[in-house]
Amino acid sequence: MITQMGNIKIEIQRRKIKNMNIYIKPPKGDVLVTVPMRISDEEVFRFLEKKEQWILKNHEKMKNQKTFQQKEISIEQRKWLENKIIEYAMKLEPVMGVHCTGFMIRNMKTRWGSCSIHSKKIRINLQLAAKPEECIEYVLVHELCHLLEPSHNERFYYFMDLYLPDWENRKKKLNV
Repeated sequence: MITQMGNIKIEIQRRKIKNMNIYIKPPKGDVLVTVPMRISDEEVFRFLEKKEQWILKNHEKMKNQKTFQQKEISIEQRKWLENKIIEYAMKLEPVMGVHCTGFMIRNMKTRWGSCSIHSKKIRINLQLAAKPEECIEYVLVHELCHLLEPSHNERFYYFMDLYLPDWENRKKKLNV
């Protein structure tokens, strides 16, 4: 089923799930709402009405978010990236007092990395293989800092300054 919210097209899919979920997908901010089979259309529309401001705000944010140019990454570059991540993790984890339970490398459209706080797994963008080595270390330190502080707040940036004092310069190089 498809509905509209202003000029935003919203796709609604019924699935065997417990809760209603909203996904705003890059790069254009397409909105997908997954709904349990048992929920009536009226309940879905009430849910959408209740979440309208959130949808509008995040749709606009996603539309304006920069997406990365995807480059062809060779198997050798991927292996090199994997080795660098392991090398930096072995160096950084004991110093920072954190431990990541696993790393996953995948192509991501809008992020260089992400961290699951609960499972302590870190995802790294495959496109980092085409960036300078110091950028890989920056992304890894950034994600490991999230194991110490989940939010981008003052405490988080304290850890960034502590463990990678030149992180701001590296971030600029990364986003060139």
